[in-house]
Amino acid sequence: MAATSFRVTCPSAIATTKRMLKLIVNADDLGLSEAVNEGILEAHRNGILTSASVMANGVAFEHAIRLCRSIPSLDLGIHLTLVEEEPLLSAAAIPSLVDTGGRLHRHATTFMRKYVAGKIHLQDVRSEFEAQIQKVLSQGFEVSHLDSHQHLHLLPQILRITIALANKYNIPAIRIPREHLRPYMLRHLSGISRVSQLLVLNAFCQRPTKMLIRRTDHFAGFFFGGNLHKMNLQKILQSLPTSGTCELMCHPGMEDPTTRYRHWGYHWSEELSALTDPEIAKVLRRQGVDLISYRQLAHL
Repeated sequence: MAATSFRVTCPSAIATTKRMLKLIVNADDLGLSEAVNEGILEAHRNGILTSASVMANGVAFEHAIRLCRSIPSLDLGIHLTLVEEEPLLSAAAIPSLVDTGGRLHRHATTFMRKYVAGKIHLQDVRSEFEAQIQKVLSQGFEVSHLDSHQHLHLLPQILRITIALANKYNIPAIRIPREHLRPYMLRHLSGISRVSQLLVLNAFCQRPTKMLIRRTDHFAGFFFGGNLHKMNLQKILQSLPTSGTCELMCHPGMEDPTTRYRHWGYHWSEELSALTDPEIAKVLRRQGVDLISYRQLAHL
C-alpha cells in the first residue's frame, strides 16, 4: 500500500490494542464488472480498504480471481447473491428463485414479496448459496466471511441457512449490518426514505444477536450505500465508536460509462477517491483506529 494509507495490523499485534477501535473496510460486489474489480484492488493497494466480498455469479468473477491472486493481502469473503444476476444452478434446479427467463428475480422487493408469500423454497436458496460458496472455495482462497447482495441473508429462515453453511465450510464470520441512527442522517428530508430502510434492516439484525456467530460489534455504510464520497465518509468516521470492532461497507470502482448497473445510482469512482484520499487515512490515525480484515476478526 502507499505511504499515505494504513497497513493491516498483523494478528500478533491485535492483542496489544484491545481498547482501540478495529475497523474492517469491506468492499461489496467484487466480480460485478472489471471496472469494479480494478477499483477495489486500487482501494486496497493505495487506500484503507482491507477486505472484499466476491460474487461467485458475477460476470467478471474470473477477472476478480486473477487480480486477487496477484494481491494475496486482500481478505476475501463471499457476496451471496439471490437477485439480479444469473444463477449458478439451472432454472430447473432452483425454480422458485428465477423468473420466466431463468434469471434470478430482478429486484429485492420482488424476492421479498415471494418470500413473505411462501413462494421461495428454502432448499432452492440453500442449493444456490452452496454452489456459490463451493465455486469460490474451489479457487483455493481462504474465505473469511459471508454477506449478501441487498442483505437478503438476514431474512430469518435464510439466515439459518447462511449460518449452517458457514459452519459446514468453516467460514468464521457473517455480516450483521446493524447501523446506529446518527444525527447527520436526519438533517435532510431526502434522507428520510433511507432512514426508514435502515430501521427495517436493523429490525432484521436484532435476531442474530442471540445466535452463536462471529460478527463485528458495529457496522456503518448502509445509509450512504453507493454514495460514500469524501464528505459522507468523513461524517461516518466522525461518528465511529471508540472501541470494539466495526465494519465499514463500501462500493469503490473505476469510472465505467458502459455499466449496465447505472440504475443503481452508485458513485463508484467517488468512493474510490475517498478511500484512497490521504486525508482520510490521517483522520483514522488521529482517531487511533486500527485497520484489520475479516480474516483477523477470527483471532480476536
